[in-house]
Amino acid sequence: MGRKQKGFTLIEVLIAATILFAVIGAVSQTYQGALISSTKATRSAELLGVTPLLLDTIRFRLKLENNTNSINDKGVINGFEFYWAATIIEKGSPPSKFSPEDGRIVNFDNKFYLWKVELTLKKQNFTKSFEFKELTWGTM
Repeated sequence: MGRKQKGFTLIEVLIAATILFAVIGAVSQTYQGALISSTKATRSAELLGVTPLLLDTIRFRLKLENNTNSINDKGVINGFEFYWAATIIEKGSPPSKFSPEDGRIVNFDNKFYLWKVELTLKKQNFTKSFEFKELTWGTM
């Protein structure tokens, strides 16, 4: 009569351990990827909350500026350090107009200003930079 085997052989234990460690490794990688994605999503959401307010402030400041070709500002908003700089890259005037009263062409001074704006936001080790153009009009 043959002996009845109880328990697992060494090969079966090694195969089971290999499978277990492979599953633990895959789950660990998935969790790490989800954690990184979550952190990025949180930063993006915070950034989306801050950016519109900053853009409105920049636009307002550009419309108020007189007799300058560049402007900049820095500060902190909702935990984000920000710095922005704007430079006029182009000036323009309205088209000339014919005056029926005296029959002459009326030319206008520059009233339109195209600004190049560079904005940088920083929070801890995260930095995001934007560059855009903004059009303002009025007297300068």
